[in-house]
Amino acid sequence: MTLTERIIARAAGRSTVAPGDEVWATVDLAVMHDSSGPRRIAPILDRLGGRFWDPERVVLAIDHFTPPATLTHAEIVGFTRAWARERALRHFFDGEGVMHNLLLEEGLARPGMLIVGADSHTCTAGAVGAVAVGVGATELATILVTGEVWLRVPPTVLVRFDGAMPAYLTARDLAMAVLQSLGADFAIYRAVEYVGEAVEGLGVDERAVLTNQAVEMGAKNGIIAPRFEGEDRVVAVDAAIDLSPSVPEECEAVHVFQVADLSPLVAVPPAVDQVRPAAALEGITLDRAYIGSCAGGKAEDLRLAARVLRGRRVRIPLVVTPATQQVVRSCLADGTLQTLIDAGAVLQAPGCGACAGLHSGLLGPGERCVATVTRNTPGRMGHRTAEIYLASPLTVAASAVTGRLTDPREVL
Repeated sequence: MTLTERIIARAAGRSTVAPGDEVWATVDLAVMHDSSGPRRIAPILDRLGGRFWDPERVVLAIDHFTPPATLTHAEIVGFTRAWARERALRHFFDGEGVMHNLLLEEGLARPGMLIVGADSHTCTAGAVGAVAVGVGATELATILVTGEVWLRVPPTVLVRFDGAMPAYLTARDLAMAVLQSLGADFAIYRAVEYVGEAVEGLGVDERAVLTNQAVEMGAKNGIIAPRFEGEDRVVAVDAAIDLSPSVPEECEAVHVFQVADLSPLVAVPPAVDQVRPAAALEGITLDRAYIGSCAGGKAEDLRLAARVLRGRRVRIPLVVTPATQQVVRSCLADGTLQTLIDAGAVLQAPGCGACAGLHSGLLGPGERCVATVTRNTPGRMGHRTAEIYLASPLTVAASAVTGRLTDPREVL
């Protein structure tokens, strides 16, 4: 079996499963946030009896509407907070950062787990070798009561990156290379598993970018075999399960990329798979730059930006929204935040920020922004006529320095 199939088989209590099998599987972790959680599921949960199957396996984070920008936001946050306290949720994070990143930071997501969450980017947790899938709010309510989820086992598509990563590339460039080559729908209801020398050399922060972007490829989940030694070592939820990478022969397809052939990339509006080399877009001027989101606001993202910004000043407004409080603490301790601020960046409170189009840096009509956010669909970060160019932290920082889309090799 593939890595994803082995994990689902364990959760379903079976010795084997195959692509297309329909199974009821026991959930290891059910996760939600203030946008997808209590405000949507509370009435459904009440009709189902209101009791969790296991409160210790439930995670709730206030991340979308914090800090509240409107009275409606404040009401949602207040309701979420009261709901969590009423149920004495131990894994409740109140304004501490983005749910997806907190799962990894806090060690809640572990290798071999089956994780379900009411958010499409739940697949981010696959960075540590978990099968993490997004579900709708109604389905999450039933999972919270029963502890089970119905799944159709997805076939696995293997994406291999051969060669070592050069200093001017990041995991975001790798993800965009896949989208450029294969399109945003090549992996519909499939598991996308990343392997290869370049992937093996990435830490969890960068691995999380690849698994996060699997949903933009249409995938059911994204996954990378876990690392059990070194700085990013993790502990499996079940020592008996085989968590080694999938064998190509077990996979539906294998796509190979030579890292040495890749260059810094940019996804131009209006779609994540409209990808161009950054060097080919250098005539496009910008109004804003943004570093943040579950895919682009991690400590490694801020440190990559600081590599470019050290000793320089930005020409256009640069907003930095760290993903979590821990990112703030870590980047404060090593001087990264000081470098960003000295360059002219504006630092905001941890959370989803402008990525979800709710507050903290929204774009106005016709504004053009280069950003590390997850998507660039019209209206994603504000006005529908605003243009969002997706790029790595290196490219965003370089573009903030020049005021135009810029290949980071120009300034590194």
